[in-house]
Amino acid sequence: MRTRLLLASAALWTMVYPRLGSAGDQDLIQFFETKIRPVLATQCFGCHSAQAPKLQGGLALDSQSGIRKGGNSGTVIEPGQPERSLLLRAIQYQDKSLKMPPGKALPAEIVADFDTWIRGGAPMPADAAPHAGVSRNFWSLRPPQDAAVPKVQHADRARTAIDQFILAKLEEKGLTLSPQADKRALIRRLTYDLSGLPPTSAEIEAFLADQSPDAYAKVVDRLLASPRYGERWGRYWLDVARYSDARNVGERFPFSYTYRDWVIRALNEDMPYDRFVTLQLAADLLQRGKDRRDLAALGYLSLGREFPKTFAETVDDRIDVVARGMLGLTVACARCHDHKYDPIPTKDYYSLYSIFSNIREPGELPPLDTSVRRTALDDLWEPHLTRIRKTELEYRQKRCAEMVAFFKTQTAEYLLAARDSRQLGNTEIEELVRDRQLNLHVLRRWRQFLADSQASGEPVFQPWHALAAIPNAEFTAKAKQAIEEKTAGNSRISEAFRQSPPASIRDGASLYASVLASHDRVESFADPEDEALRLTMRGPNAAVNVPLGEFELIYSEGDGNNIHGFKMRYDTTRTNYAYLGAAPRAMAVEDVPSPIIAHVFVRGNPNNPGAETPPHFLSCLSVGDPKPFHSGSGRLELAQAIVAKNNPLTARVIVNRLWLHHFGAGIVRSPSDFGVRGDPPSHRELLDYLAIRLMESGWSLKKLHRTILLSETYQQSSQDNPEARRQDPENQLLWRMNRRRLDIEALRDSLLAVSGQLDLNAGGPPFSLTAIPPVPHRTVYGFIERGRVPVFLSSFDFASPDQHAPIRYSTTVPQQALFLLNSTFVAEQARHLSGRVEAEGGNPAKRIQALYRFVFGRNATRAEVGFGERFFAASSNENPAATEPSPWQYGFGEFNTSNGHIKAFATFSYFDDAWQAAPTLPDPMNGSAHLSAAGGRPGKDSKHAVIRRWVSPVAGKIDVEGNLKHDQTDLHTGDGVRARIVSSRDGELASWIVNGTAAETTLTGIAVKKGDIIDFVVDGRADTENDTFTWAPRIRLEASETRWSASTDFRGPAARPLTVWERYAQVLLETNEFAFVD
Repeated sequence: MRTRLLLASAALWTMVYPRLGSAGDQDLIQFFETKIRPVLATQCFGCHSAQAPKLQGGLALDSQSGIRKGGNSGTVIEPGQPERSLLLRAIQYQDKSLKMPPGKALPAEIVADFDTWIRGGAPMPADAAPHAGVSRNFWSLRPPQDAAVPKVQHADRARTAIDQFILAKLEEKGLTLSPQADKRALIRRLTYDLSGLPPTSAEIEAFLADQSPDAYAKVVDRLLASPRYGERWGRYWLDVARYSDARNVGERFPFSYTYRDWVIRALNEDMPYDRFVTLQLAADLLQRGKDRRDLAALGYLSLGREFPKTFAETVDDRIDVVARGMLGLTVACARCHDHKYDPIPTKDYYSLYSIFSNIREPGELPPLDTSVRRTALDDLWEPHLTRIRKTELEYRQKRCAEMVAFFKTQTAEYLLAARDSRQLGNTEIEELVRDRQLNLHVLRRWRQFLADSQASGEPVFQPWHALAAIPNAEFTAKAKQAIEEKTAGNSRISEAFRQSPPASIRDGASLYASVLASHDRVESFADPEDEALRLTMRGPNAAVNVPLGEFELIYSEGDGNNIHGFKMRYDTTRTNYAYLGAAPRAMAVEDVPSPIIAHVFVRGNPNNPGAETPPHFLSCLSVGDPKPFHSGSGRLELAQAIVAKNNPLTARVIVNRLWLHHFGAGIVRSPSDFGVRGDPPSHRELLDYLAIRLMESGWSLKKLHRTILLSETYQQSSQDNPEARRQDPENQLLWRMNRRRLDIEALRDSLLAVSGQLDLNAGGPPFSLTAIPPVPHRTVYGFIERGRVPVFLSSFDFASPDQHAPIRYSTTVPQQALFLLNSTFVAEQARHLSGRVEAEGGNPAKRIQALYRFVFGRNATRAEVGFGERFFAASSNENPAATEPSPWQYGFGEFNTSNGHIKAFATFSYFDDAWQAAPTLPDPMNGSAHLSAAGGRPGKDSKHAVIRRWVSPVAGKIDVEGNLKHDQTDLHTGDGVRARIVSSRDGELASWIVNGTAAETTLTGIAVKKGDIIDFVVDGRADTENDTFTWAPRIRLEASETRWSASTDFRGPAARPLTVWERYAQVLLETNEFAFVD
């Protein structure tokens, strides 16, 4: 064992380095601009900014210097220490004497954003003045220049124009390219770069044996033609698109995979990049025939996060993924104010807001193949979906009517608020609404209604307009005369004022409320004046008669949660339908029927609208003033502007992304920020040269790959050169190839490949990446859940799907080594790898050689063979420790009603926090059958009842107790579940049915012998919808302290100890040689 540990410690990646530098600072600054600054602007700047009437507490939150300085109470931010930051404490509302903003706490997710930002060091842009001189003359905003290819001294090393541009910069420093890498390193580098997989031994040997001048080019062409290319490069684009299979935690998309599969197919087919972009923004708006597969491209817009309570955040996410992903501009920084660095005014941000706020998910997601006929699955699930929609509509109608009735009781308060807010700005109106506990939307309706009434001379409110114009101090003296002068008013109102003259404006409002309430009925009045009063409360334009379509603007927080619950239930049902085998559909978007032009939100506050901003392209990328878009939302016109050849950014940005993934760093090292705050290009002329060639080639990405890969620059060695490193320590001039660690997808796929387990079946619904045993498909097809990415992916710097990810930062942390040492996945691949070698037979030396060929693509050296033989000799007497078997088993089967026993029990094959029949649920064969520590869910029919089996390890009498519970939803779907306790000796002992109820499941004095079976069986009865239950039985041996608990005893599959050969295979899989590419 000691030998093994020494070998492992020598092979493992180093664990002593911290996370590298400040690689994520740019991301956190972007996080500040998109998540923190908008909140400060809307909630804090009114009192804590240079624009505030009076700076409260000496605290300015509108600048870096102000935030760092703090206020009268001291510093408010302690970077890296949220628990010591006064600002966080204030917005957490935990300190009675310090609650900000006053009146109402911020939502928990916003508070969490501040915690994340402070914990990350609270980076923010410096207070440098905006670059007023930055305009279209900035390098990235000018058209690419087709500079002459430079002449170089080392012409023998310049195979392509790329080499000449690179060499020209190197020669300025007295440097040149490194020697060409050897062929073994080249094919490994090339194969990983284009496929994300290691080359096989046969591929390596064939390349080594091919001495033709175009041997290398043939490998490039073979790999570009392989389906593996789209899988590798598709994953890179999914980072850009912030791809996820779930909207938020627990909210799976039904057909997200169709977007992922479309990206992979488009890249494999070498779809022109301009079309690739256009389809992702506007596929539904283009002419198309029967082939509707391109509709799946709209997942670029639809698969982002959703913010149910803040629609503006959902739109901001779409703006950001388009602007940074396709244009390399941080447009979102212009949300609250003109961009501090780039020539992007706030109106440009809201011009894009006009576009992306006017799209929605279609009522029915479009099928990708219209020739597919209806199936029994459609007939089964569509009634469920219809019922959910119907129940939600009934809820909305009921609650909207209740809210309208409530607002009618507040008529006097709204009349007063409308009067008092006449001279107020939007921010002050918000404060008034908050103080008086009114609804902002209803007040706006009243203000508009009264304004229209006054303009039209409508009689009902003429007395009110006269009274509202009287100052409070003069009201008593002037009210009577004002009323008497309004002879053209409604006589019912006039009579009420004569009988009860108001002493104050509040009396006048109360009188109006009383008269209107007395006329609030469904039936019409015959008298026109009475009818006019009724219509003031019930007419289609009545201020208080909020239509159902505006329910979201008036509902309570509880209503919002319930509406979101309906949406989740609908989505969950639809997702189950998809995962059970429904025909693929596109996660599409469509324009709303009547687009609404957006307004600039002053300081980013949606409740403070400013000037109108019709949809148009960015002014810094337009010739002259940008022209408004006129077609629908403007998406298609936006897409056309983005891919126009006179747009200076689009081609540069995608060229830079390809360069980044081939060399480890882009020509512009901030790949999604080509603005002033981004990094300048290391080789601007080269970037422009490649951008122009890309457009001239018909936007072919494969041709661009080939151009890069055939260069000497790409083919050079990664060996160090001390003098070159002294002059260019970050290798920006590319005097050598960068050595790179495999990303997690390539690492996981490589482990499967060398163990012989990799299954190259492609596409379809995602599989669980954490299931045991592992699903051997490529990682790109695994399930990615926003907010709950598997830990092993995050440990290896997987891109967060929360927002657009421009780059994968490479860090070294202990969790990476622990994964390789301890994970079941790696152990399983070591076991299979050892099995491959064992199948080949031979003595230990030959088997060691076989292992090296599988893992490294080369033979072991004599020293390595000797080291391995010594390892086996030292480990020959080690015996794996035995594990204690569990009395619990988990599976499914059928209860035989004729004899009261179980038939056809089958153990669950997979474990993923629960025992289940398939790696991903629901499964077409078994439904959602699974068992967890607390309960579970039966499968699709009586043959798939879930069974928690206890095999008695003792003889005696036992008692069983537990609580069986089934929660009914407000949809009242399904018919509950039936539970049984069945003995292998005596058959059925008891049964219970629960449907939105609970039952105690207690039995005593059950006689058992060692090896007897007690089964806890649950089936879904006739209707298998909504069958989740909790039931964790406990067993006690009578006259003893011995206990068994389904909950506390619950565990996954026991780890099988590795043999000495399997341990040796695992050590090789943990080496740097396997995990790094030269």
